[in-house]
Amino acid sequence: MITFFAQAPALPLHAAGKYVAGAYIVFILMLIVYVGIMARRLHTNQREIQELKLLLEQRERQELAAQQPVPDSEQVA
Repeated sequence: MITFFAQAPALPLHAAGKYVAGAYIVFILMLIVYVGIMARRLHTNQREIQELKLLLEQRERQELAAQQPVPDSEQVA
């Protein structure tokens, strides 16, 4: 395999330029798509964390309200 690549002729610089440019364009496009996907995931995760914080605060408020003692005037005898 190594001998095959060693014997393969290199492309002349004037012919290889369009392939190098094409490779860079493909790489940049893939990088942009990857960053876009990660940004969308980050946004989704941040939104879900905010929702979980709100649910946790609601649960804590309900637990505090349930733990508070009822005054004597409101108790049924």
